[in-house]
Order: sequence, then C-alpha cells, then structure tokens
Amino acid sequence: MTSSVPVVAITGANGYVGSIIDRALEPVAEVVKLVRTPSGERDIKWSLDARYDSLAPELRRRGVTHLIHAAWDMKANSMDEIQGTCIEGSARLFDAAKIAGVDNFIFISTISAFPGARSVYGRAKLAVEQMTSKAGGVVLRLGLVYGGNERGVYGSLKRVVDMARFVPMIGDGSAPQYLLHEDTLADVVRRAVIGDFDGANEPLTIAQPDGIAFRALLGYIASDLGRHPILLPVPWRVLYLALRATETVGMKLNIRSDSVVSFVFQNPSPDFKALDRFGIAPKYFSVS
Repeated sequence: MTSSVPVVAITGANGYVGSIIDRALEPVAEVVKLVRTPSGERDIKWSLDARYDSLAPELRRRGVTHLIHAAWDMKANSMDEIQGTCIEGSARLFDAAKIAGVDNFIFISTISAFPGARSVYGRAKLAVEQMTSKAGGVVLRLGLVYGGNERGVYGSLKRVVDMARFVPMIGDGSAPQYLLHEDTLADVVRRAVIGDFDGANEPLTIAQPDGIAFRALLGYIASDLGRHPILLPVPWRVLYLALRATETVGMKLNIRSDSVVSFVFQNPSPDFKALDRFGIAPKYFSVS
C-alpha cells in the first residue's frame, strides 16, 4: 500500500457495528483491529483496561493514521463500573493514540447520548463524546442498526419474535425507534475517514429521522417472519425493578435495567440537521 492509504485502527472490530465498519473500510484502507483475542497479523491485543504505554508503540509501528473507537463494555450497568472501564479506558486509548501521532479520531456513539440523558449508558457515551471533540475528532451518534446481519439489537428482536408466543413490550409500544441501515453506516464511516465531516464541531446523528413506534416495528418483524405473537405491555417500572433485583444479586442478563431507562427516557428531539448539511440519505425503512 502507498502512504496515501489511511491506516485505520478499529476498537470493537469483532462486534456487530465494528464488523460493519471493518468490512466497509477494507477496500479503501489498511485496517488494524484492536481486539481482546487477535486472530491475524493485522490484529492488536487490546481491551478497555489496557495500558496506554503498551498500546502507543504498536499504533506507531503500524503507522496508524485514524482511530475509530467502537468498543464498549455492555455488561457494565452502574456509573462506577462504566467510569472505571468505558470512560477511563477510552481516555487511555486516546492518550495512546495521541502519543503514537494519530491525528484523526472517530467515536461511535449512540442516539441515547444527549445532554440531560438519564441512562448511565447515555451519560457515559456523552462523556466520551466530549473527549473526542476535545481531540478534534468526529462523533457519530447511531440509531438502531439493522440489515442483512442477524446481530445487534435488531437481530435480538427478530430472534425473540421468531421464538416466543408472547413478546413483552415496554409500556404501550409507542416509543419511537430511529433505524439505521448497515449500508448507510458503512457509507458514513468511509466518508468520515476521508475527512468529509472534519470541522463538524458537534455530534452527527445518523439514522432515519422518521421514528417508527416500537409496537409497529415488532409487528413488521412478526409479519416478515410469518409469526403472530401476542404483544404484552409491561409497565416499565415493573421491568426495571425486576432487572435491578437480579443485578443486585450479581446476575447478568441480556437486558439491563439501564437499558430500560434508556428506552423510556429517550432524547425528545434528536438533531438530524447533519443529514441535510452533509448530504446523507439514510436507506429508508418502512413498516407499511
């Protein structure tokens, strides 16, 4: 490869979103995967508890020009846990990248991050967003990612609807979901790497701006699968308290109590101005 080809280090490259980013960049960049379990020569052993002084020489040796931070500890539930892993781990990661001479930072955030967020997840992501902005980087706030892959939250919803006769639904199912197709995500990440969003100075919310009610989304998934589950409204406080009780005794489930908070107390007015500003046309998802 020539020196003009970007060398992009990706954290969380084996996760759902990270794997989409990896595939999107392979044709246009040299990708270095920062992962817990390396499986190839291009991989670097890394986790959120890694020391910055051990990572910096590796990034410099590989000639990394861009860092895309997509890793997160989804098992952490309290602010203390997330502070010690995700927030402090992200700070060490950014320090290592700066020492290694990396100038381009892209943070994969979430639509759940916004000033006033009540969920621990949203507040922690917001803290790392601020680190990224201070470093002159680009923040991408993603909606609910979906596509041909059966991974991620959307894939989990499909599996639940496909297997269960009764599907619990938080509240009345009116909470809007902002969807983001894998292809749109791939295109946006490629543009971020070539510098299309440099100088944005604010997080870019990347998702279809037309929210789809959760009940309608579940209905669409069921119809697509040829299933007819019964949707059972569950008061969010009941679900939240039940999950908190299991977490208190040390049980780790696929859904966390903080996820319920994030679902119920969403950003009341997500900012989609970046779509028009940068000419981003999300692939459209319709339930009709």
